[in-house]
Amino acid sequence: MRELKDEKLIALREKMLEVTYSNNFNNYMGIEVVELNENYCKTRVKYSDHVINPYGSFHGGVLSALADATAGTAACMCGYYVTTVSSTMNYLLPAINTEYISCEAMKLKTGKHLSVFDIRITDDNGHLLDSGEYIFFIGKQKVV
Repeated sequence: MRELKDEKLIALREKMLEVTYSNNFNNYMGIEVVELNENYCKTRVKYSDHVINPYGSFHGGVLSALADATAGTAACMCGYYVTTVSSTMNYLLPAINTEYISCEAMKLKTGKHLSVFDIRITDDNGHLLDSGEYIFFIGKQKVV
């Protein structure tokens, strides 16, 4: 992960990493955080029997849950916990023949109450598999 210089951002990132890795659902899915800063989060999930559909590709629910967890983690870097308001997913290609899928969430805008993120899911070769947008409500509970 890239080094952060701001102490508040460092504390936020460490807390969000703790939250992510202590969550049973995230652990079951095998979510790994690759990068996390105030505008961006990248995660990945390894191919395994418990994340695939009957056709051998990553299950659409896994893709959606990964996108939600990734964007939600990034959204919490504003300093407050968030909850998903809405999401859209475009399933462009099957997530198959790849060891990992990676999800990137890029902040598009944060307002007083809402935060909007663009998401991209890619395979090992960087091919775009899925895209979408997630909108979060920014709560009142501080992360740290």
